[in-house]
Amino acid sequence: MEVHHGHHAPKNWKEYFVEFLMLFTAVTLGFFAENVREHYIESHRESQYMESLLADLKIDQANLKNSIPYQQKRVEAMDSLFLFFKNNPQATQVPVSVVKHFKRVSWEIISYRNTTTISQLKNSGGLRLIQNKRVTDSIDVYDMRWIRIESSNNRFVTNSRDINLLEEKILDAFDSLDAYIKNNGYDNQDNIPQTGFVRINRAHLREYLNLLARQQTITRQDIRSYKRALQTTENLMAIIKNEYNLP
Repeated sequence: MEVHHGHHAPKNWKEYFVEFLMLFTAVTLGFFAENVREHYIESHRESQYMESLLADLKIDQANLKNSIPYQQKRVEAMDSLFLFFKNNPQATQVPVSVVKHFKRVSWEIISYRNTTTISQLKNSGGLRLIQNKRVTDSIDVYDMRWIRIESSNNRFVTNSRDINLLEEKILDAFDSLDAYIKNNGYDNQDNIPQTGFVRINRAHLREYLNLLARQQTITRQDIRSYKRALQTTENLMAIIKNEYNLP
């Protein structure tokens, strides 16, 4: 039995060109489709990051607003101590109202920023997703402000430790024993006697007042830093809300 093989005419260049064009078009469209998909995903992730960062910033804003008045009260307590000893340079005891100032100058409500989102952005390379230059520039300024505050917080903790140590040497514990025994509070002013006087050890008083003078200057610098950080935080919040249409 004879088998006859069909013969196909060779393709001309136009057919090859059409096939190439169709293949090229399919690959190109696939490439563009993948780019569009990746862009959508990254844009969605960017919006999610900004929404999360905005929530963190609101917490930072509240913390700063809460801390500033406490810092101002600390400066007032220092002023009151300076004034008392200026008017009573030879005092060997102080009224309980002045003891409250001793306690007040050594504690504070310190602001720490919520770093949840900003840490994710830095550690996961998420900062590259933020295409808006106004936002990235504002984040840089915000970050710089908080780095300064964190440094100031460390300085405050160190100085407060030294102030506390001197306070313990100056105030006579025997005059406060009844208050110590009855104390069931959570504040360092809860163990102050309700009435009367507390004797003081003058040997450490000059050192204490000099340290307070340094702490007073530092506290005023901190108040300025906190106010600037608050303004920077609120500016960043406004930009994010505007650029990403967030409430």
